[in-house]
Amino acid sequence: MQQKQFANSGEAREMLLRLEEFYDEPVLPLHHFCRAMELWFDCIGKNNTDPALRRHDREQGYGYFQFLNQMRIDIRKSNLLGRLLYGKEPLRTRKCPVHKGHYDGEAMFFKKCPHECDGTGWLRERESDRGYTGISVHEARVEDGEFKIKDRDSGKWKKPED
Repeated sequence: MQQKQFANSGEAREMLLRLEEFYDEPVLPLHHFCRAMELWFDCIGKNNTDPALRRHDREQGYGYFQFLNQMRIDIRKSNLLGRLLYGKEPLRTRKCPVHKGHYDGEAMFFKKCPHECDGTGWLRERESDRGYTGISVHEARVEDGEFKIKDRDSGKWKKPED
């Protein structure tokens, strides 16, 4: 387990306050931002569907609220958002010569693309970028009564690390 850099949560909150002063804007852990977006989705939906909240047919979000559930799914599944927010990658601008800007799940999870597009269809901008999926998919099986996964790099079957 990774060692925490702060003695307690109070010390971490103090650091956030100092960062807010430095940037002159709010600084939040990413999960706070995600929670706020989820709440916003829910409020827009309720304002446009709950008879007790509707006053007229032009509530905030009236023109798009019926699409919010599909948008929510797309945001949660977005590899691009994962790379930008969690992986801290820049936007990829060069198409993979094999996948030509189109997603390929086989290349993302099982057979690495020789051009390292990570199945996104877009080439990494920096050598230090490692690709980001947000999930880890492995081939698995039970062998001699033990659960094992196939290492994508070596192709060997081994017990998952604890």
